Amino acid sequence: MIKAIRDEPGVDEIVALDIRPERVRQLRDELGVMATDSPAAVLDDPEVKLVFVTASNAAHAPLTLAALEAGKAVMCEKPIATTLADAERVVRAAEAKGAFLQIGFELRYSKLYTQVKNWIDQGLLGDVVNTQCNYICEEFHKKGSWRNRLETGGGMFGEKLSHYVDQPRWWVGSPVKDVFAVCAPNVVPYYEVHDNYHAVYRFANGAVSELTFVMYMAQTYQGDPLKDFVATQSRDGHELRYRIIGTRGAVETDVFNRRILRWEFGDAPERMISTLVEEATWTREEDSRHFHNEDGQNRDIVRRVLAGEPPATPARDALETMRLVFAAEQSADSGELVSV
Repeated sequence: MIKAIRDEPGVDEIVALDIRPERVRQLRDELGVMATDSPAAVLDDPEVKLVFVTASNAAHAPLTLAALEAGKAVMCEKPIATTLADAERVVRAAEAKGAFLQIGFELRYSKLYTQVKNWIDQGLLGDVVNTQCNYICEEFHKKGSWRNRLETGGGMFGEKLSHYVDQPRWWVGSPVKDVFAVCAPNVVPYYEVHDNYHAVYRFANGAVSELTFVMYMAQTYQGDPLKDFVATQSRDGHELRYRIIGTRGAVETDVFNRRILRWEFGDAPERMISTLVEEATWTREEDSRHFHNEDGQNRDIVRRVLAGEPPATPARDALETMRLVFAAEQSADSGELVSV
């Protein structure tokens, strides 16, 4: 993040904050930025206009509230908080102050997923009625990570899967009515949180979104610089694939095969037909912009704050995604359908 924004026009200085003294020294030495372990050194400095909150999930709400109270513009990583009540409190605080608050749903900046949104906005898919997401990956958080603990991470849905709930909301454009989720027993023995989910969302307009997530398929990559990290994922049984189906056509995005496909539906004497009309791919060097594009998001946030523009996505819109996150956790724990 620091490397992405340090040379942006209008950025004069960056101050990094970390509670770990060794990390403070590392930031100073490796990135050449000012660094401190004192929140007051950042929040009480009138020259600091924008704060990026990228701490562990349980710290998001208190740090964001403190920054808003200090009069800063804020980018808070998802999830907003580890409880819905705290997430609501953060958004209300920003609205009460008329403050800039953008939540880090950076997939809305992904070249892959913005292409889907553009096709939808152009009417090429018709009304989106069905989305399916399969996400199969390895356990990459590792032992001892705060992400694996309920107290600090708040649950895997908020930590990892909130992106993949936010995307269908963005594409379908209708409120979600009901959520149902189930989890199989964990395979990763040291997780306090679920390592798998099967979730279904029903929208008010009748559309349905499905999400399947499994986080324990091993990989063979092991950091070999001669191997293509992304290309080896499919062979290892990994998948990150969306299918977005509308009344006029469909799209498939396939991250690990670096591919996006679009079909048009049509009529024929004997049956409905579909025709592949667009296919695109990208190079290894373009992966980051097609996947999460965090750099693009962070540069845009800096530009917006300097220009006095509002967030690309209002915080209250992000809060609606958080409602679905907590509804899925509630459904998985209770075994019941949750109405939103």
